[in-house]
Amino acid sequence: MIEIKPFRAFVYNQEKIGNMNNVVAPPYDIISKKEQDAYYRQSKYNVIRLILGKTYSKDTRSNNRYSRAAKLLKRWQKEDILIQDNRPCIYVYRQNYYDEQTKRRIDRLGFIALFKIQDFDKKAIYPHEDTLPGPRKDRFELLKRTKANFSPVFSLYSDKLGKIDKILKKTLSKKPFIKITDGNKIEHALYRISDSKQINEIQDIMKRKKVFIADGHHRYETALKYRTYLKDGANKDYTMMYFTNLDSEGLKIYPIHRLICDVNLRHLRDLLEDLKRYFSIEEVKDKEKMLSSVISSNPSDYKYGLYYSRRFYILTLDSKSIVKKVARKKRLSYVDKLNVTLAHRLIIRRILKVSDNKINYFHDVRDLIRQANRKKNRVAIFLSAITPDEIIKVALEDERLPRKSTYFYPKLYSGLVINKIDAL
Repeated sequence: MIEIKPFRAFVYNQEKIGNMNNVVAPPYDIISKKEQDAYYRQSKYNVIRLILGKTYSKDTRSNNRYSRAAKLLKRWQKEDILIQDNRPCIYVYRQNYYDEQTKRRIDRLGFIALFKIQDFDKKAIYPHEDTLPGPRKDRFELLKRTKANFSPVFSLYSDKLGKIDKILKKTLSKKPFIKITDGNKIEHALYRISDSKQINEIQDIMKRKKVFIADGHHRYETALKYRTYLKDGANKDYTMMYFTNLDSEGLKIYPIHRLICDVNLRHLRDLLEDLKRYFSIEEVKDKEKMLSSVISSNPSDYKYGLYYSRRFYILTLDSKSIVKKVARKKRLSYVDKLNVTLAHRLIIRRILKVSDNKINYFHDVRDLIRQANRKKNRVAIFLSAITPDEIIKVALEDERLPRKSTYFYPKLYSGLVINKIDAL
């Protein structure tokens, strides 16, 4: 059973910090070093100093970016840079953005609440990807020092009738207490629900749901570890989570494309001939035609885009029986059947003979092509997006997707609301 509850979030005191745009940031794991520096310059109160502090050569076990984040958080609370809401709330989070596929602006609506942490074997909350030890250790050190959630875990639930969405939409007639527009022209707006009747109704509906982690697997596993580590605390069994309806049109998953580096020149020379053993190949004049064909295809079509030597190609698998041959299994799992899995097993490993550490991942197509053009021994592979249904099926089968298979858009911003685990 799912248990959620409202909480008294810490929020930026807009009378003291001025423009909210200057103090929030995207999730820590998509911020480059250059962007980190830019957020540092943007404001001395930017949340980057908490979620992704800088490291220095003189850092020690007791004086490092985690200890500095903890001290800074305490100071900002003391100076009323961060202030706590008077009443427990569920926070409605609306994002208005331009959808690349439909070519129009749409809303994604969700809410932020505290989620009672459960182990995955309870079969109420489901992951779809594996985590790495480095990021887990990093997030645990930050959580241990600050005792705070600065970014919600991003989760999905199914609500075909839109019962919760109807409750959330009632708040949209009010003025949001936070409203920003980020560098991608995405509008982020937050509203409060403090009415106990509405909160109880959301809680009651969510009890019967299954929850699927979209983004934030490392943060959720960190919360599980922290629950065991922390003996006492007002909210030690809870973590901050964002919930959105996977049946809503506002949920978009974009593809993440692959740049294969350091390909052996002999394998590169024979690439088209090797691919012809499995695919029909069409050379096209530009990236627009290639992308249109690939992105609009069904995942079961096994259609890919290819770019190397400044030429674009469309690859279409000749027969689905190849999937089974490549997997070398009598019975295919759901992950075995995914187009992203076949891309890794057949194109990257078997034909290009490249290991996973030679793969770079890109959502931005123009950036990917620029990087591919920098060296002759690079190949770009373009994929169609995984669907919400595929993610749910993978999760329910207790399987894991290949790394970097999903790009949920838009990203949730950090610093809009903060959960202090040791606060009442």
